Amino acid sequence: MAKREFSPIGKRVRMSAEQRREQIVEAAISLITQYGSYGFSMQSLADAVGLTLPGLNHYVTSRESLLSLIIERYYDATTDVIEPLLDTESENDGTPVVDSQPVPSETEDRDFPETMRAIIRLNAERPELVALFTRLAVEAADPHHPAHDFYVQRHGRVLSTMMAIPWRLPEPYRTEEKLHDLIVTAFFVMDGVQVQSLTNPEESLIELWKRAEPILFPSPIWDGYR
Repeated sequence: MAKREFSPIGKRVRMSAEQRREQIVEAAISLITQYGSYGFSMQSLADAVGLTLPGLNHYVTSRESLLSLIIERYYDATTDVIEPLLDTESENDGTPVVDSQPVPSETEDRDFPETMRAIIRLNAERPELVALFTRLAVEAADPHHPAHDFYVQRHGRVLSTMMAIPWRLPEPYRTEEKLHDLIVTAFFVMDGVQVQSLTNPEESLIELWKRAEPILFPSPIWDGYR
């Protein structure tokens, strides 16, 4: 008769340090989305990933370091997965890119409404990260919140990036002042429809944005520019 092998009950799965940090971040996202940055205990997070509290402290020494890890993974590293923001990188040839797509050159201007739709489509695929972004953005209004400085700097960087892109715009929006107002207003609306989609599951993010577009980009001014 073959000898049976048994595994100890509750035996932890061995992971690399990188895999364990990824697991911790994923569990923390779920907890923050439900309870806020300070609405759960670090012991709850340890339980969620199958670690003791001292074991968790080996990877994140405090709640602040946990939030920093989340920001590093989902904002800095991936240029934006939970939030409705654009980021600029450079590819090997030095061409700026937005959301991993090449920014058109000055001879091939970019459509502003279509770019906003692309961000909406991306965020519609990641509702949990949008919920996390929304929660952290509200909390980070407190100057003492660990993510405060990051959000302040990122909003400024996004605005600068958007202002620098050569847009194909109707004549009334071709001044710096009008472009600034357009970008800020569009993101205000985007924030609003994202909150609405999270609190009213009967309407999708994409459907809500379609309803907002005629107000943001009305006819006849925007005809031919969408």
